[in-house]
Amino acid sequence: MQFDFDSPVLRHWSRELSKYHSYTRYDDRGCGLSDREVASSTFENWVEDLEAVVDSLGLEKFALLGLSHGGALSIAYAARHPERVSHLILYGASALGRAKARSSMRDLEELNAMLTLTRVGWGTGNPAYEQLFTSIFMPDGKVEERHWFTELQKKSTSPVNAVRFIKEFLQINVQDLLPRITVPTLILHSRGDLVLPFEDGRDLATRIADAHFVPLNSRNHILMEDEEAWKEFLVETRRFLGVSELARVDREDDRSVAQAKELVSLLERTSEIELSKYRVVGIYTRYDEKTRNVLKDLKQKIVAGLQSSNASKHENYLIWARPGSGKTFFVKQVTETLAHPKPKTEKMQGSFERNRGNVEYVQLNLAEVEESEARSILSATEKSERPSLFFIDEVDGKSGKSWPYETLLPYLDSSKVTPRVFVLAGSSGDSLAEMKSLIASRPKGADLISRIPDNNQYEIPSMSLEDKILVTLANLRLAGRDTGRDVAEVEKLALYYVAKNAGLDSARQLREFALRCLERMPSEEDRLKFDHLFAPGDQANKEFWFGARTVVPQLIDSYLAVRD
Repeated sequence: MQFDFDSPVLRHWSRELSKYHSYTRYDDRGCGLSDREVASSTFENWVEDLEAVVDSLGLEKFALLGLSHGGALSIAYAARHPERVSHLILYGASALGRAKARSSMRDLEELNAMLTLTRVGWGTGNPAYEQLFTSIFMPDGKVEERHWFTELQKKSTSPVNAVRFIKEFLQINVQDLLPRITVPTLILHSRGDLVLPFEDGRDLATRIADAHFVPLNSRNHILMEDEEAWKEFLVETRRFLGVSELARVDREDDRSVAQAKELVSLLERTSEIELSKYRVVGIYTRYDEKTRNVLKDLKQKIVAGLQSSNASKHENYLIWARPGSGKTFFVKQVTETLAHPKPKTEKMQGSFERNRGNVEYVQLNLAEVEESEARSILSATEKSERPSLFFIDEVDGKSGKSWPYETLLPYLDSSKVTPRVFVLAGSSGDSLAEMKSLIASRPKGADLISRIPDNNQYEIPSMSLEDKILVTLANLRLAGRDTGRDVAEVEKLALYYVAKNAGLDSARQLREFALRCLERMPSEEDRLKFDHLFAPGDQANKEFWFGARTVVPQLIDSYLAVRD
C-alpha cells in the first residue's frame, strides 16, 4: 500500500480521490497483500470479491469507480445491485476483452505473443518486456514512471498469476448487462489509449442509458499527474459527484493540502531521523532520493573538474532553482569539503573568498556588484596557481546591462593550466528552460549558454516540507556541537510548525531560526520543545498551539530522535 502511495504513477490517484470522499481500494485475489495462491480466479470470482468488500464495509450506497478491466467488474456489480450504487464512473473501460473484440488470426497471434512475453518477462526488469508494457500503458510516461511500473509488476503478483489474470481479462464480455445499468453513469476515455481503444469507451456510452461521455486528450491508459487530461478527469468526476465549484481543482492548493497530509503521516510514523541518510554534502540535505542523487552527481563532477589535469577542458555549469532552495549553500558546502574558506579582505567578504587549502573559491553576485568591481574580482584570480571554483550567483541579474556576459565570456573560455570550474546560478522564470530563454535574449546571452554543455545544466527542486525539517534538524545539531550542547530530540509539533510556516521559506531563514530556538532551550535540556520556538508571551505560540490541539493532537508531547 505504501508503495502505491509513494509511486509517481498512482499516488495522485489515491491523494485526489480521497480528498472529498472516503476512498476504498483493495488488492485483487492473487495480488498485493491478498493471498497469492488461489484455486480459482475468474471474472465471477472477482465480482464476488467486490461484493464481499462492500458488505464488509457496511456500505448502503456508494459511488463506484471502475478503471480499465475494473470497468467491466463495476458494470456487473451495478447491474446486480443498482440500489447500492449512487454513481458509476468508468475510466479506460470496455465491455469486451480483447480476445472477444479482436477475432482475426493476426489479432489472436498478437495476444498469444503477449501472453508468452508475460510468462517469461513479468517483473524481471528485462528492457524489452518493460518497453512492451510501458509503451502500451503509458507511452508518454517519463523514465522514472516507467521504472516504477516495472517495480509494480514485481511487487503486485507472480508471473503465473499474471498470465491467469490476463487470459481472463481477454475473455470478458458484459455487453448483455449494459441495458440493465440504471444508475447515473460517467464514462471517460483517453483518445490515444492503446490498452482499450477509445471506440470501446464511446461504445459503452451509446449502450448505457443517459450515460455522459468525456473524451480526454491523452495517449496514456494510466493518467499522469502533470497531464491536462488528469486535471480534466478530476473536474468532470467531482462535478458528477456533486462536489461544489469551490472544491474543484486548484493545483497549488491541492498540492499544499496533500503535502500537509503527507507531512503529518511522516511525523506520526517516524521516531528517529539519521541525517547521514539524507546528506548530499557537508550539512546540505535533501529528502527526495532522486534529488539527492542528482546533486551528489553534480558535486562529484565539480570536484573532479577541480582535480582534472586536462587544462583545455572547460568545466562550466548552470543551475536554476527558486529563491530559497539553497543553491548557494550547496556550492559553499562543496567548497567546504575541499578547504576552509577565509575572506581575502573584510570589504570583499560577501563576494570574494580565498581558501587556505588547495582550492581558491570566488563568489560573485551579479545583482549586487557593478562592472568595475566584477572585473576587478575576476582579474585578481588570473595570477593564481591553484585550482579555482567560481560561483556566479544571480547570473540572470542586471537584465538591462550588456557588461555581465561580456565580462564573463573570456573567463569561461580561459585555458589556464590550473583547473577552473564555473558554477552559474539563477532563479528567473519558472524553469531552467525559461531562464535560459531569458538569458539567451540578452546581448551575448546565447554565447554564454553555448559555453555550458547540456549535461552540465541542472534544475534544483524547491524545498519540500520534509526538506525544511531536515534543514532545521541539521542546523540544530550543528549549532549544538558549536556551543557544546546535544540536541537529541525535537518535539514533533515543533517540526510541524517549522514546515508549515510560510515565513520560513529559505534555508538561510531556517538556519537563523534554529539558532534562536537553541538559545531559548535550557542548558540542561537535550530536547527542543515547541515552546522553545517562541519568545515568552509570543501570541503566535498560543494561536498555533490551540489549533494544533484539534488538528494534530498526536504530535503534541511526541518526540523525534535525531542522529548525525
